[in-house]
Amino acid sequence: VMRSIGRVGRGARATDSRLSIAQLADALGYDSLWAPDHVVFPTTINSKYPYNDTGKLFFPPEIPLLEPIAALGVIAGATKRVRLGTWVLVLPHRNPIVTAKMWATLDVMSGGRMILGAGIGWMEEEITLLGAPYKKRGALSDEYIRAMRELWTSPDPQFSGQYVNFSGIRCEPKPLQQPFPVWIGGHSARAMRRVVELGDGWLAVPKRYENFLETNELLTRAAQNAGRDPRSIPVIIGTLYAESVDAGVTDIKKYQALGYDNFIAPVAFWGGDLKGVLNAMEDFARKVKM
Repeated sequence: VMRSIGRVGRGARATDSRLSIAQLADALGYDSLWAPDHVVFPTTINSKYPYNDTGKLFFPPEIPLLEPIAALGVIAGATKRVRLGTWVLVLPHRNPIVTAKMWATLDVMSGGRMILGAGIGWMEEEITLLGAPYKKRGALSDEYIRAMRELWTSPDPQFSGQYVNFSGIRCEPKPLQQPFPVWIGGHSARAMRRVVELGDGWLAVPKRYENFLETNELLTRAAQNAGRDPRSIPVIIGTLYAESVDAGVTDIKKYQALGYDNFIAPVAFWGGDLKGVLNAMEDFARKVKM
């Protein structure tokens, strides 16, 4: 995962640093690079961060965080092979017609390498500021996904919903990838139903290994209720809680024992500065025998 935070995300050479990370990932054989999504950070955040035990965001609000769709466009032009995604794009932040057009454009321009990692968001202050109804963000996000899929596939796209309505339009070009991949982030029972009903896979960000087992049980139940084989649903596991390369490798082995083989490694957290991140990427690749 390419996280635009810490010392790598600051200073005059921050862009070069990010491109160096992306190009090394391309060369080392990493499957994908992932960028996070926040548009603004309120200086006071009362919303509880859901992916650690403290409920507190683990970096300060003044951190320079790039807008992910724009950033991935630059990364796409600087790489040749690696796939590029959002971990995760907060669906309520953006108009879904514009968002669909941006992803289709990136997919065409990248040669079909994009992945929309999508979620409903957790920070009430930010979601409200950007104009979406926080308490209805789940229903709104579901509708946004359905509307975007219509725009990506239909020559005569039409949609009639509570939050999105269109007909009599053309939206071209379509993404190169058909279907265009939408991976769902989240951890609640409703999020797991969203994975089964609307997603191509689950982007899991467990607080720890045991937490993954609990949430995966919710996914299993949702799949069975929909008449699907739970093991037919792809899963990518982000070991965000792992504090070092060795800790990340150790935990990956636990998940591999369960049959999982796709992971997002938080290499930007392991390195600190650019040199440290590049070294961590090489160390991790060597230890997992990429």
